[in-house]
Amino acid sequence: MKIRPSLRLYFFASMLLLSSIMAIGFSFLSVNYFVDGLDKGLNGVMFALSQTAKVEDGQPIEMVGFSVASRWEDMPKEIKQRFTKPTHNGVLQKRADKSSFFSMPENLFFAVYYQNEAGESRYVSRIMLEKDRPKTQVTDEKPMQRVFWIALTALAAITLFAFFLFMIMKKIAKPIESLKKWAKSLSQANLQQTPPDFNYNELNTLATLIRSSLLSAHESVEREQRFLSYASHELRTPISVIRSNVELLNRLSEKAPLSDKQQLTLERIERAGLTMSDLTNTLLWLSRSDEQQGEIEPVDLSEKITTLSNELGYLLNAKEVTVLISSDQQHSVVSTEPTACHIVLTNLIRNAYQHTQHGQVHITQQGSKVTVVNCSTQNEEVFISDETTKNASIGYGLGLQLSEKVIKRHGWFYEINDLPGRYEVVVDFN
Repeated sequence: MKIRPSLRLYFFASMLLLSSIMAIGFSFLSVNYFVDGLDKGLNGVMFALSQTAKVEDGQPIEMVGFSVASRWEDMPKEIKQRFTKPTHNGVLQKRADKSSFFSMPENLFFAVYYQNEAGESRYVSRIMLEKDRPKTQVTDEKPMQRVFWIALTALAAITLFAFFLFMIMKKIAKPIESLKKWAKSLSQANLQQTPPDFNYNELNTLATLIRSSLLSAHESVEREQRFLSYASHELRTPISVIRSNVELLNRLSEKAPLSDKQQLTLERIERAGLTMSDLTNTLLWLSRSDEQQGEIEPVDLSEKITTLSNELGYLLNAKEVTVLISSDQQHSVVSTEPTACHIVLTNLIRNAYQHTQHGQVHITQQGSKVTVVNCSTQNEEVFISDETTKNASIGYGLGLQLSEKVIKRHGWFYEINDLPGRYEVVVDFN
């Protein structure tokens, strides 16, 4: 499972990491400045001694713990062992004897070279041995114990910072959580209400934008539904007139037979009327709100497929198309909404018949699942493509789009497999 990144967690971790790095960095910087300050102070004392002490070759002098000589050879043995002869004026050299990285220095050694006002060379050194230091306090604390206390202090500081950071984030995150809950609770009933105050101007602006966007989308949906409803109602009357007159012409043709062209024209009008009638019923159904949907009833899919296949058989007239229907009649009854099921099956079978000129159409029913496959034996478009749907001027492509809307509204399983010479549509009404 993919873990979604959290902005709150990211901000908290970033701030905590940044504060820890800054604390550690400033700690090292403070230690460095402290040591550097001590070195500069010691170097200043050594410079003063080099300018005032009277020293002759072979006769170094000791002054307040410092050794001053005019030659490097006169320096103490410990200094000469640890340092090379300094040649740069005023550059302090130092060494420390330590048993480990975290332990305190045991012995310290300093050496520097200066020239006095007369241009004479002066070498000044200082040796600080652990045995010579004054014992101001007795302690058995080991170096690792000191490191432990330092780490514990740093951890306590970071924990305290994290606590204050958490409290600040909580104060900021609470209005954001309120905004999220408010946005989730929006519906047609409370969309007209003024958004609550979320304490921050940016969040209030965002809430206003969310409400305005949803209002605009809701108004667009309402306009679309009203248009579908009005258009469908208005179309029902002329469609009924067309179908009535087609039936009348069919009866009259029994007494006065029509020519082949006239009969073909009449059949086209009849097919167009049936298609328009189905599409009008679909539009009317889609224009209804969710509260107006029909009740769930048992539907025999096997019987429904057979009936629709016979009713739409006129679409295969003068075509070299074979229809194969396979039904599981023992498990063909499903509980679903009859009108929606009828609309979907009608449009799927209609499209399969309409867009197959040569080949076979397989309709398979297994429980609540229906599969419609049309296979073409020639290089033709076996089913309606996206481009055809966009450019369709008659109801076949529109019917397929409307069927998809019906399926999505009910949350039914829907799958399309488009392969060369084969188009498969699977719908599960469960």
